[in-house]
Amino acid sequence: KCLYGRVGSRKKGIKMTYFELLKDILSVPKIVYNIGNEKTWHDLEKNIGIVFPKDYKGLIGTYGTGGIGNFIWFLTPFEEDDNINLKKMNAMLEAYKISKSHFPNYFIHNIYPEEEGLLPWGYTDNGDGLYWKTNDSPEKWSIVIYESASPEYHEYKMQLAEFLYKIITGELICDVFPEDLFEEKVEYVSVGLK
Repeated sequence: KCLYGRVGSRKKGIKMTYFELLKDILSVPKIVYNIGNEKTWHDLEKNIGIVFPKDYKGLIGTYGTGGIGNFIWFLTPFEEDDNINLKKMNAMLEAYKISKSHFPNYFIHNIYPEEEGLLPWGYTDNGDGLYWKTNDSPEKWSIVIYESASPEYHEYKMQLAEFLYKIITGELICDVFPEDLFEEKVEYVSVGLK
């Protein structure tokens, strides 16, 4: 398995990663914000003790602060705005922890850094929580979507780039997302918050 998981492509039989396929259908904005670089990622991961998946780092490093279709918003560690940086990640974990303490039979997942604990990577305009279910290898983390203000969740045993690609192309349906979310041209919304 390589960087983002190789898949077959319609491009003359060339094997492409899901991240490469995602870039084919999701144009990179002309201006991007807070993309980080190899050193800033290294320093961040060392300081907080988390090694993030390569496709997530590739996504932030390519598209920067923002989201897809004015609906899916990514937590961006290099952004100063607390609504989308690591403080938001911690707030989401704290909110889940409170829900789990009150309703342990419904909120069944562990919380990072516990084994197979949830770690947020984004959220939706509807308030749905977008998480990874972590394990020893960041390249094998799966995706967990928690519906807003609900114990309902959906788990997808795939990496972030594959999940996004399949959601956008309609190969995967997530019942939490609106049915018509990606019926029209999908764009990455680049946001500069300074």
